[in-house]
Amino acid sequence: MRPSTAAAPEPTVRPTSRPALLTARRATLLTQLVAAAALLALGADLTLKASVTTGTLAALALLPVWCAALREHPGARAVVGLTVAALASGVLLAAWPDNAHDVELRYAYATALRTATVVAGLGVVLWCRRVLQLGTVVLLHGAGALAVGVLHSPGSPNPWKYLLALPVSLVALGALQRLHLRRGATPAAVLTLLLLAAVSVVNDYRSFFGFTALTAGVVLWQARRPARRSPSRRRLPRWPTVVLVVVAGGYAFSRAVTSLLLSGDLGAELQARTQAQVRASGSLLAGGRPEWFATRLLVREQPAGFGLGAVPRSSDVLTAKEGLATVGVRADNGYVDHYMFGGQFRLHSTLADAWAAFGWPGAALMVLVGVLIATAVLAALAERSAPPVTVLLALLAVWDLGFGPLYSNFGEVALALALLLRRRVPAAGRPGAAPPPSRAPRPPAGPASAAAGASRRGAAPPPRTRRT
Repeated sequence: MRPSTAAAPEPTVRPTSRPALLTARRATLLTQLVAAAALLALGADLTLKASVTTGTLAALALLPVWCAALREHPGARAVVGLTVAALASGVLLAAWPDNAHDVELRYAYATALRTATVVAGLGVVLWCRRVLQLGTVVLLHGAGALAVGVLHSPGSPNPWKYLLALPVSLVALGALQRLHLRRGATPAAVLTLLLLAAVSVVNDYRSFFGFTALTAGVVLWQARRPARRSPSRRRLPRWPTVVLVVVAGGYAFSRAVTSLLLSGDLGAELQARTQAQVRASGSLLAGGRPEWFATRLLVREQPAGFGLGAVPRSSDVLTAKEGLATVGVRADNGYVDHYMFGGQFRLHSTLADAWAAFGWPGAALMVLVGVLIATAVLAALAERSAPPVTVLLALLAVWDLGFGPLYSNFGEVALALALLLRRRVPAAGRPGAAPPPSRAPRPPAGPASAAAGASRRGAAPPPRTRRT
């Protein structure tokens, strides 16, 4: 009769004590509260003193945590490294002996600090995404900006256009994302975007009307039922299709909006402004944003850029006016003298402003940011997983890179990048990856281990004894 072999008892795992659970929950809640406060500070972006904002303080306070979060985002690390190179280039250009431009230290300090704050805010938002949901991040950032916008709206000639449009959109779309609407997600998002577009038309905000309406179209296209594919075509890449649809749809949409503006269907005031710009320059884009024609001649005159805090000379102003004249834009209205070249270079483009202040490293920084945003949003659209708020912010970011001032719009571009970047998945966690090698557990000491050792050494194991 063989002896009954009883299984060895498994080690009992004691449940975590209640005080330990409470401590962990409190730590998590405290981390979430810190992230919420940081997002509100970044969204508000209130200037405190000497160009230091609430976003600057939040980035400095959370420097260790957001620097650690950059390890999971190679694209963000490249942006930070190129920002450091751009700042160094701006200083060298300003101090270069062959540069005949005077330097205003106040403007140089403000531009450098603003750029560093925005890039640091990118890291803060990436860290906040680790502890908060995407909808909560967008909602809190928009709430901070909305509070400041409402505070300053009485003194603005057009509060919706200059202060409220984007914060209201972030709050509304962030709330929809936070609610996790399943069946009603697409209709609610489309209705919200069309309502924002209607308010923008009423308040003379043509570009934002176009972006919200285009985002609504992209959301509807993304929600369509996928067509059945044959097994031989399932592995074809969807990127060319997505790029073709976005480019063709954007072009067709811009032509449709221009026709609506010229026909007066969106209001007589918008019709008069659009007709005047088209008559002067031949197209709505050239008439609405003619600063690039001035920038083109400035790049030809001084390809390396001007440097941080460089003060425009009279020859720069004349060159810019020559560029504006090529598209029929009159430069005697004070806009060129008082805004574009009033003590510093304001070329009304994040890319052009970065080139003027930091040289070609600054331009490379903006190109890198644009490529990262475009590839991220196209990948999300190919997977049909792009939230409406990220689509809207991506469209606005691409526009701001070409036609938005650096000082006021670079923050929106960095927010779009922070919401679109994905965390790097370790090789061990990817689908189909081989599990990491692990050591076999060491057998316990005793007769069984001695027998196993003897068998490995080639010796015969001890004979089993039968119990009669």
